[in-house]
Amino acid sequence: MLRDGSDARHGNDGTEAIAGLRDHPSFPQAMRAAAQCAVELYRSDRLLNALMNDRARALFTHVALYLHYGHDDPDQSGLSVGAMKQLCVRVGLCSRGRCEAMLALMRASGLFAAAPSLDKRQRLLVPTEKLLELHRIRWSVHFTAMSAAIPQAAAYPVALHDPLFIKPFVRELGRRFVGGMRVLDAAPDLEQIAERNAGMMILYSLALASRDDDTFPPLRPVPLSINALATRFSVSRKHVLMLLRDAEALQLLMRDGNAITFLPRGREVLEMMFANLFRYMAECAEIASRASTPAAANASAAAVAVN
Repeated sequence: MLRDGSDARHGNDGTEAIAGLRDHPSFPQAMRAAAQCAVELYRSDRLLNALMNDRARALFTHVALYLHYGHDDPDQSGLSVGAMKQLCVRVGLCSRGRCEAMLALMRASGLFAAAPSLDKRQRLLVPTEKLLELHRIRWSVHFTAMSAAIPQAAAYPVALHDPLFIKPFVRELGRRFVGGMRVLDAAPDLEQIAERNAGMMILYSLALASRDDDTFPPLRPVPLSINALATRFSVSRKHVLMLLRDAEALQLLMRDGNAITFLPRGREVLEMMFANLFRYMAECAEIASRASTPAAANASAAAVAVN
C-alpha cells in the first residue's frame, strides 16, 4: 500500500512500498509501458545538450514549476531568475550562469515568458501553456502506465487538467526533491548511465527489444544495433559504445556480438528505479487529490473500485 509521504518526513525511504510494487504481478507490464512512452516522447536538442544533459533538463523544469506554484498568491508567480539560480545551486543542479543561459534558451523556445512585476529587479517568469502541456503529457503517460500496478493512478491523468490538483501536486513533487529525495536513490548503479545524454533511453530501448513472451526487463538476449541507437537518439556511435561499456563494467548487462543480455543486477536496478518513480509520483498525487476538490478524491476512489 502506498503511503501519503508522511513516512518520508520521518525517515522511511519507501522500502516497503517499493517491495510491494516489485511483487505485484502487473509490475512488469507497468514498467514496459512507462519505458515505451519515455522512448516515444524523447526529444534531443544539441544546443540544450551542450548546457545540460537531458536528465538535468527535466529536473530543471520541475524546479521551475515548483517555484512558480510555490507562491501563496494564485495570481503571482514565485518563479524569478534570481530564485531559480539560488535553488539550482542549492540542490546541485547547475551553476548560476548555466541556469541563466538555460532560462534564456527556454524562453526563446516558448517554454517560459516574462511576467509583470512591480519590482523590475525580480525578473519574474511564468511557464507557458506549451511547457505545462509537455509535463501533463509526460505525467499522464506515467500514471497510465503505473495504473496496472497502482489502480488509483488511473484517475490522475484527468486530474492533471484541474488547477486545484496541479498546484499541490507540483509543490509536493518539488518539496520532496528539494528536501533530498531522488528517484535514483533506490538504484544508484544507474547514476552513471542517467548522467549521459539519452543514457536511460538507450537502456530502455534495449529492454523493449525483448520478445513478446519475455518479461520486462528481459531474461533472454535482445538484439543490439549501435547504428540504430545512435541515429534514434541523435548521439554518436562512440557515445553508445562508451555507455554500453560502462553498463558492462557496472555488471548491468553483457554484450555478445550483436546481442545484449540484461544481468540480474541490471534487471534489479531497473525494477528499483521504476518502483521508486511510481511510488514518488503516486504519493504526491494522493496528497494533491486530498488537497484539491472532493470530486478529485471521489474519482480516485472510483478508479480503485473499478479496478
